[in-house]
Order: sequence, then C-alpha cells, then structure tokens
Amino acid sequence: MSVRDDVQGGLKVKTRRTALIAAILFLVTALPGSAVEIDVSALPTAVGPLPMASGDTLKLDLTGAYQLALARNLNLHVSRYDLAIADANVRGSGGIFDPFLRASVNGDSSQAPTSTILEGANVAESRNTRFFLGVDQLLPSGTQIGGDWSSFRGETNSTFFFLNPRWDASLNLTLTQPLLNGFGTTVNRSQIIIAENIRQQTQVGFEAQVIQLLAAVEQAYWELVATREQVSVSEQSLALAERLLEETRQRVEVGTSAPIDMVQSQATVATRVQELIYVRNAAANAEDSLKALLGFDLPHEWQVKIDATDSYDMEPFLPDLQQSIETALERRPAILQQELELARLDHNVKVARNGALSRLDLTGSYGWGGVSGESTIEDPDTGEPVKIREGWGDAAKQVFDFDFPRWTLGLNFSVPIGNHRAKEQLAATRYQRDRGDTQLVSLKQTITYEVRLAVRSLYDGAAAIDAAVASRVLAVRNLEAEQTKFNNGLSTNFQVSEIQRALADAQFSEIRARVNYRKFLAAYYGFTGTFLDAVGVQIADPGTPEPPHDYWKDTEWLQFSDLKGASKDVSIPAEQVETGTD
Repeated sequence: MSVRDDVQGGLKVKTRRTALIAAILFLVTALPGSAVEIDVSALPTAVGPLPMASGDTLKLDLTGAYQLALARNLNLHVSRYDLAIADANVRGSGGIFDPFLRASVNGDSSQAPTSTILEGANVAESRNTRFFLGVDQLLPSGTQIGGDWSSFRGETNSTFFFLNPRWDASLNLTLTQPLLNGFGTTVNRSQIIIAENIRQQTQVGFEAQVIQLLAAVEQAYWELVATREQVSVSEQSLALAERLLEETRQRVEVGTSAPIDMVQSQATVATRVQELIYVRNAAANAEDSLKALLGFDLPHEWQVKIDATDSYDMEPFLPDLQQSIETALERRPAILQQELELARLDHNVKVARNGALSRLDLTGSYGWGGVSGESTIEDPDTGEPVKIREGWGDAAKQVFDFDFPRWTLGLNFSVPIGNHRAKEQLAATRYQRDRGDTQLVSLKQTITYEVRLAVRSLYDGAAAIDAAVASRVLAVRNLEAEQTKFNNGLSTNFQVSEIQRALADAQFSEIRARVNYRKFLAAYYGFTGTFLDAVGVQIADPGTPEPPHDYWKDTEWLQFSDLKGASKDVSIPAEQVETGTD
C-alpha cells in the first residue's frame, strides 16, 4: 500500500463522512422550526446529578453541551440568586408606603410638697394613665396622612379640680403635603424606581453571563475536538515513522542501506512518540476544561469520558460588516445595561433637582375631643353634696358625637442659607450622568472595534481553511513522491522524515484553521449580541415583580422634579451651561 493509500485514503473516508454529517446538520438547522430550543431559568433551580457512572462515555454534541452547562454550571447558579435577590428588593421597595402603626400605654404617680395654697393640697398627689393608638402612611405623592386616638385618665388630691378623676379622649386626623421639596412620585417612588432599574440591569447581566458561558463552552468543545483530531494525526505520523523504520531495517539487512540510517529513523520515531504524549496531554486538559464548564464536580463525574460527536466542518458564513455593527449596537447586553444605568443616573438628577428646592409644606389637622369624670355638686333641693360619676365611655361618646371639633391649617417654609449641600449634590449627579454618557460612547467604540475584528476574522478564517486544505493535499502528494524516490534509492531517511513532519504540520494547520473558524463564529455571535438566537436559547424570566402600594406612577402631573428655572442657581458642568441642558 502506498503512502497516499495510508494517509490520503483514510483521510478521504474521514472527510467524506464528516462532510456528509456536516451537510446533514446544515440542512437540518436550516429548516424552519427545526432548531432545538433551550429554555434556561433565570431564577434559582436545583442542580441535579449527572446520570453517568465512573468510566462511562458521554456522547455529547454541542447542543447537549449547552444544555448541561445551563443546568449544572455553578457560577450561573450564583447569578440566578442575584436575580432572586433583585426581585426581593423590588417587592420590598414598596414598603416605604406601608402604613405605620404606633401604640403606647404608660402611667405615672407622684407626691410632692406644695408651697402655695394654689396647689389645692399640702402634699400634691397625682396618678395618671395614658393610652395612644395611631397610624401614619406616606403616599407616592409625598403626602403624609395620619390618624390617632388618645385617652387619658388623671386623678389628684387637689381641691381645685371639679372633675376628679377625669377622662380625656380625642380623635385627630393630620395631613402634611410638601409643595416643593419632597413633592411628587418621582422623588417618593425613588426606591421603587431604582430597585426596578437594578433588577433590569441584573437580568441583562444574567443574559450576558449566559452568553459568556455558552461562548466558553463552544470554545472548549471545539478545542477538545481539535486536540482529539491532533491525537489522531500524531498517531498516524507515528505509524508512518515506524513504517519507515521497518523499511530501513529491511534495507540494512539486505545491505542496501548503511546501519547508520537506522539511527535517523529511530530518532524520528522517538520524536513522534514525544509529540503524541504532548497532544494526548493537551486533549486531556481540553476535556477537563470542558467538564469544568459543564459543572462536573463529583469524583466519579470526572472519570466520565466525553466523546464530542459534532464535526467542525461547515460552510463559511460571511456577514455584512455594517449590518453586524448596527446589530451589535442595538442588541449587545453591555449596551442595554449601560442604557439602563443612564436611566438610573437621569433619575438621580431629577431627585437632586427636587432636593435643591426650598421646603414648603402645607399642614393641617382636624379632630374632636371629649372629657368626663367624677364631680361633686350641691343638690338644689336638699343642699347636700351629690357625686356624679361619668367614665371613659362618656368622653368617647362626646368624640364620636363630634361635639367639640378643632382644626389647624398652616404653611411651613424652610431652606438652608446658601443651600450648598443640595446644589453641589445636584452638580455631582449631573457629572455622574455625563460620565455615563461618555462611557456609553466609549462602549460603542469598543463594540464597533470588536465587531470589525470578528467579521475580518471570519473572512480571513475562511481563506485560511482553503489555504490549509491546499497545503495538506500538496503535502500528501509531496510525501508520496518522496516515498517513491526513497524506494528507488534516490532519497534518504532524513528527507522522508522531514516531509512526513511537513505533512503532520499541514494536517495540524487544517485542523486548527477549521476549529479557529468555529471559534471566530462563536465570538462573532457574542460580539453582535445574537448568540442566544443563533443557538436557540431562551431565558425564562417571569419579569419584574409588582411592588405593593405602587399607584399613581403613571399620573403625569405628579411626576414633579422642580419648578421651571428653579435649578439654575447651582454648579452646572460647563458643557451644560453652553447648551442649556439639564
């Protein structure tokens, strides 16, 4: 059998088989609706064991690798907890509008000597009991409403109290409404707005981590395929070197070659054995790298052998550069996350603008009171003292009969002289927003650069595959010709060994070119933000939860920041002074 039969014959069979598999995969994935859809939960899930025993072989295609990584990768599970925490923070943010219940009961007793007859006793004695129950609530508009009930029982030995003991009762309703600083849903819903924004950023960050994980899985998968192919090439190269050694031994035995020629062939075999050790080590390392990404953690799982079944052969994909850049600037999670961060910074500016206003509050209250107790009066008929006993119920009845109303109404105004803290806080938030705008521009520049590199890599990678294939075909022919010359005594062991080395290098180059193209394609999908669509992964996210008490958020006139021109007297970045923007 010739060298072409040994090398090219086996390569043809393998090439036909992989080409057929690749064609079938291409046709299947090209059919509408035939792509495998993978749902990944955005919230914490249980990590199940790998259903494999030690020493088993796991036949794994790339889609299966995606599924294992999404189900078992521990770093991804950590990120799921981040999203659950963000959900809890959103639900808790509405607690700022929870009604606040207050209650108290207390009593006191005292005895004190007196120094005047106006005390009504030589030793003043008193015993008092108080009860209070109230509820307050902040509304999204900034309105603070409240209501409370209070009762008082007092008893004294002073002769000047005609109700002794006495009961007081009162019911009060209060309202405080900020008119400038503190008014509106923008300021008072700030915790909810920020919590929802952070939750959205966390969700986008989770999507970015899913993309990063899947891209790393694909890189590791193709690296495993490449190193396994390199092992096959090294074994084939070793077989050719051993065949040359055997032919040289036969030549020495019949006297057509000098014994010294055996040394060259033996050295070549030793070199090939060493190379095979190296590539087998690289393949084992590549397999462990993939296992780590797939969440293999138990001892028996590390003993499972992975058989990567997908082929790296594929038709070149040559995308349009400008369209790729536009897609990336629209869909990259980093862009979406930065835009959400800018929305948060814009909100902070609005809150700071409101905080720079003066404090002007409308306050009012309305209530009713009642009093009762034990009193002594003179009977008009007999002139005898008569005690009249009335208790707490009589005082409460006066309250609920609205017998004795009272009310207050007023305006409270306050402002720090100079108001430096609020003004500079506003300036700081504006600088932070401007910094965010600059970061977005810088991010877009970086993304454009990355997409240009990715597209160029795909075009150059396709050309590199063609060149590597041509180089391998010519290396096979060259080795065949040199082997023929060697058989006819026109070449040496050294020349044949060098050309065998050149063939192995050409085969390695073709493998690396094809695998690199797969890696370039995965990087392209990652840089353009289309990775999940390309591999059919969907993130199952229930969405941002609804916080309690979140009403009036869509009422436009309540979305107040400041009065027109009220924030001009502050430190403003120079570029904003020129443009007149906020």
